[in-house]
Amino acid sequence: MPPRRFDGAELRAARRRADLTQKQVAQGLGLSAHVAVARWEKGERFPPAEKMVGIAAILGVDVDTLFPREGPCDLVDLRSDAGYTQSAAAEEVKGLSRFALGDAEGGRRRLDPDVIAPLSRLYGVDPEALGAAEDQSFGVAAPAAAPRRPPSLAEKLNGLVRKAFDSVPTPEMLAEAVNAKAGTRLTAAQVEALLAGASAADVFAEGSAEVALTGIAAFFDVPQLALQDRAGVEIRVLSDLQYLAAHHDIALAARGGDGGVSSEMLAVLNDLVSRTPGQP
Repeated sequence: MPPRRFDGAELRAARRRADLTQKQVAQGLGLSAHVAVARWEKGERFPPAEKMVGIAAILGVDVDTLFPREGPCDLVDLRSDAGYTQSAAAEEVKGLSRFALGDAEGGRRRLDPDVIAPLSRLYGVDPEALGAAEDQSFGVAAPAAAPRRPPSLAEKLNGLVRKAFDSVPTPEMLAEAVNAKAGTRLTAAQVEALLAGASAADVFAEGSAEVALTGIAAFFDVPQLALQDRAGVEIRVLSDLQYLAAHHDIALAARGGDGGVSSEMLAVLNDLVSRTPGQP
C-alpha cells in the first residue's frame, strides 16, 4: 500500500486549476518529457514518493490534500516528503550509507545513533519524530496519538532550510547568507543553536530576538509571524485587530449576549480580505 493515496483524475484537475500543461509540470520536476505526468494522470503509473511534495508545490496545493497520508509516517515516508531518494539522502549525511538507510527503512537494522540528528535536520523533523518513524518501519505499534502540537521554531527553520537549499548548509554558510540579504548579525553559533532546538529568547540578548527573527523571515521570504509560537501569534493578531478597530472607531467585539466579532469589524475584515495584494 503506498504511503499516500493517489488519484490521477485529482492530479489532472489540480493541474488544470493551476493552468499548467503537463510539459510545464514535468519541467518543474526536472523530467525530460511530459510522458510520465500523462501516465500519472491516466492512472497508469504512480508518481515516485519523493516527487509528491514537489508536484503539490508546483500546483500550489497542500500535499496532504492532493495526496492524503495513509497512516503514520515511517522512514520511507519522511525521506520521500523531504524530496530525497535513498541514495541522495545517504550522500547528505556523514557516516550513513545507502545500505544502512535501506536496512533501517526495511526494518532490519536500526540507525546508528550518530546519524539521528543530521538525518532529522535533513528531513526537517525533530529526532523524536524520526524515532517514531523508525519504530513504524520496524512494526512497533505507536502509542495513542497525543493532541497535535504546533511545530517548534527549530522544526520551522529546518523545514525552510530544506526548501531553500539543494544541500544542507553549514551554520556558517547559513549565517552568512542571511546576514548578506537581511543585514542581520547572526553568528554560526546562534544559527546552530536555533536549528538544534534552542529558543530565540535563550539565543539572543534581550530585545534582539525579534530583530533577528525578522531578518531570518525576510531571508526565507515568509512572514515574521510564521516563526513565532501560537501564543505569540495570537497576541500579535489580537493587538493588530484592536488597533484596526480603534483606527476605524468601531467596536471589536459584538455587544450583548451574542459575543464574537462585531458586525462592523467583520465588514472591515471582509473588505481587507477582498482587496487584491498591494491595494491600499
